[in-house]
Amino acid sequence: MAREIDVISTRFGWHHIEIGLDAEDLCGFGIQLWITRYGMRMVDWVQAMGLNWISFLGGDLWIHNDTTVDRCNLFGEKRDCIVGVVSNEQPMMIKILDSLGVWSDSQWEVTSIVIPPTLNYPNGMESAIPTAQFKKRGGVWRAKFLRNMKSTSDTSSVIEAIQGEPLTGQEAYMLLKNTSNEQVKLFKIQVNATTARGQ
Repeated sequence: MAREIDVISTRFGWHHIEIGLDAEDLCGFGIQLWITRYGMRMVDWVQAMGLNWISFLGGDLWIHNDTTVDRCNLFGEKRDCIVGVVSNEQPMMIKILDSLGVWSDSQWEVTSIVIPPTLNYPNGMESAIPTAQFKKRGGVWRAKFLRNMKSTSDTSSVIEAIQGEPLTGQEAYMLLKNTSNEQVKLFKIQVNATTARGQ
């Protein structure tokens, strides 16, 4: 008579299985064990092969950037393409951020602009640039930086993006997002700034 026993673990760590058999019984059994751990960026292997980029996750083979699959479709889920940018040219000089130029064949959105806290601005500064603010001129997507969304409090406010103080600091960290399903090329990002008075 065959019996099937399910062993289910409710915690992480090492596990030991002890099986006791009666000395007079002859018994044959097999244990099949699958251990699958999905976590943030927990990929077993990544490899470029030919024109495609492949990865192994949980024992499965995934083909990325295939012509039959939408771009930014990672492990069966549609993802946005997010690019982080650090603007710190002449880091010892305090600058006012004026405008942004994005050399790309697709429109982008700046979801986050963060300027770290300083003595003059202990809350730091935050802002964003919605997609609608970008205008294509001479083949380049251009937009003015909006204002500090933390001008009057330590909580971001959309009204302050228009009425707040100019973005001022030594460096800025930006996140650009693109939601296209097609291939998008990003060639260059230009941050235009002027020196703050008294510097």
